[in-house]
Amino acid sequence: MAKKLKSAKKEGPRARRERRFEAKPSTSPTVAYMLGGVGAAAMGAGSWAQFGANLTGSVVEPLQAAPAIMIGGALLVGAGIWLGTSAEPALRVGDAGVGVEKGPIRRIPWHAIERIEVRANAVRATGKDDTGAVVTIAAKLATQPQAAAWIVKEGRARVPGVVEVPEGTPLPLPGTDAGTTIALDPPQVVGRHCAASGKVISFEPDARVCPRCERVYHKAHVPDACACGASLASLQSEAKAG
Repeated sequence: MAKKLKSAKKEGPRARRERRFEAKPSTSPTVAYMLGGVGAAAMGAGSWAQFGANLTGSVVEPLQAAPAIMIGGALLVGAGIWLGTSAEPALRVGDAGVGVEKGPIRRIPWHAIERIEVRANAVRATGKDDTGAVVTIAAKLATQPQAAAWIVKEGRARVPGVVEVPEGTPLPLPGTDAGTTIALDPPQVVGRHCAASGKVISFEPDARVCPRCERVYHKAHVPDACACGASLASLQSEAKAG
């Protein structure tokens, strides 16, 4: 009886993802809630004092101070909203590197990060973005604790040689459900230079991407190990198969 051969399914590329972290307000949420609650109550009381007689058919004249009460309530609500939100931009941490939302998202790929350190109560990632400009992205421990924790966690896993955060440094534990998980498109490789040979990648199938730091190599020049320390044996096998 002939044996049935099972055809092995080739796994597709791993889905790329990142986490998006919004900054926490620096003011106590209780203060913001109290201002908002008092302001909403004042707006309601002022509105009733101004228009309640019309709704009930009462002959009582509107309270002269009603407009001022409504305006004061609106100001309190606005103050509560302002204090309860943060002006700091959201940060992103994931396969694409460390990013900041200042207009268009500006990212430092992992292979371009030169230093990750804790300074001035913030975790700071310094490196070069895709244009080659030097960028420093700071995650404050007070307002972006989970972003700070994940930058260090991902940095130690991907580019440990540039992480200058000693073990035992008091940092928040990175939560598995922290932030919002966002799917990413595959990295753009056409036009990039091979990290080993400098050869320009002209066709997407010629590119091989380090799964750890996302350095790009031409399939004919894949080294045994990436500069980040990751083994590239699987990429070499792909290059031979291709």
